[in-house]
Amino acid sequence: MTSIVDLSCFSYLAAARLLTVDRYPAADTGAEVHDALQSLAGDGPITAITAASQGLRVALSGNDVGEDAVGLDLLAQLERYGVRHRISARPGTVTPNLTVITDRTGTRTWFAHLSSATADLLDADMSLLAPARLAYIDCYEIITDAAVQALEHVTRSDGPIMLNLGGDPIHPAIQKAAVGTNLLAVQTSLPDNQVNAAERAADSVYEQLRPQITLVTLGRHGVLARTETGFHHEPACTGPIAHTHGAGAAFSAGFAVAHLAGSDIKDCLIHACRTGTEHCSPEPSPLSLPH
Repeated sequence: MTSIVDLSCFSYLAAARLLTVDRYPAADTGAEVHDALQSLAGDGPITAITAASQGLRVALSGNDVGEDAVGLDLLAQLERYGVRHRISARPGTVTPNLTVITDRTGTRTWFAHLSSATADLLDADMSLLAPARLAYIDCYEIITDAAVQALEHVTRSDGPIMLNLGGDPIHPAIQKAAVGTNLLAVQTSLPDNQVNAAERAADSVYEQLRPQITLVTLGRHGVLARTETGFHHEPACTGPIAHTHGAGAAFSAGFAVAHLAGSDIKDCLIHACRTGTEHCSPEPSPLSLPH
């Protein structure tokens, strides 16, 4: 596993259950579930599998999982798409899990049981993060300490880096660790109804971290990118949408694939938006796990 990979990813690894209801119930009542899917989280594993499905050589660094059926399914998924990793199924460990509930208006709420993952990430094997043509690191607030370790590990090789904030604010420790790095892109997101704040958000991230590209994904409104030459907007692709879980991660994968192929910013955004839309379609996804 010493040969170089195209894309190395760092994040927590968990099982995700996606439920769709007509509307959220009032307290002490319930709601009928119309659709149920089993997938995975966080964004890093989704980015890894999506990029691998498009032909990249991919590695993933993350927490161990349990020796339960769900944990073994997660590892089988990584193996199926040739994602290199050193993640183990550990006896006595419960596989981290995430439940995502979406209603017909698009409201999305998640419940995460990630305590073992966030602690284990501090001891994760990061040897696969470098050397790589591009390193992707999730920088959620809940895993800040581990993300800083990953960022510092990648920095030693001076390779290009893509950071994903996932809509969280920039933690001071992340900002400090990113100083002087080869920062290709920083990605974050805003809800559909905050599209008017996209330029301000892109400017803020750009000024704080100084990447070559800031990416603000906007759901059905596509993406706004900020570079030293100004703003670039690409609308979302059209098509049937079954769910939006992992759309931003699939976007990241599409962007990485196009960038590593030498595409310009516009073509990178087009391919990223197309990949995000295809990921959310009713057609079977590489991320679907057995129930």
